[in-house]
Amino acid sequence: MIILLSPLIVGSHKLFYIRVAPKQVGVVVVSVKEHLELMQTLDDAWNGQDWETFKKRHAQNVAVYWPGQPEPTRGREAHFRESVEFFKTFDNRLVNRPYKILFGQGDYTCSVADWTATMKGPMKMANGKVIQPTHKTARLEFCTVATWKDKEITEERLFYDVASMMKQLGLSP
Repeated sequence: MIILLSPLIVGSHKLFYIRVAPKQVGVVVVSVKEHLELMQTLDDAWNGQDWETFKKRHAQNVAVYWPGQPEPTRGREAHFRESVEFFKTFDNRLVNRPYKILFGQGDYTCSVADWTATMKGPMKMANGKVIQPTHKTARLEFCTVATWKDKEITEERLFYDVASMMKQLGLSP
């Protein structure tokens, strides 16, 4: 196994990533740099609601862990459907050019972005209750930790401060 430390320029930031190149014949290796670029284009797709690219970045059997959900969303189509619904409730945007933090190692990437979400539509709760829009905006940090295989995310863990979000949206004291 060969371990290399390589520079990566993202916007005006110079980052370093670790690249591991196994000495195996016939193995396709996707570099950390490629994973970071794929993450960037995924968040570009999220911001632009480019659902074709969004689907390409997620594996058929992806598991997506959202804050506050007891179980992950399983499958590309289920994640796509919940994302479309999310946009019906929230006008939202990730500031990913540049990210606040972006790094990767092996098959993992981690990004932290500033995120704004304005509640423009009703929010359907798991218990069937519907919360009417407040038209207020929450400003938070949004973190994504992704596991990649063959240029697709197989596991996506999303982190943001739900309590702060609910308070800023006027949904809790």
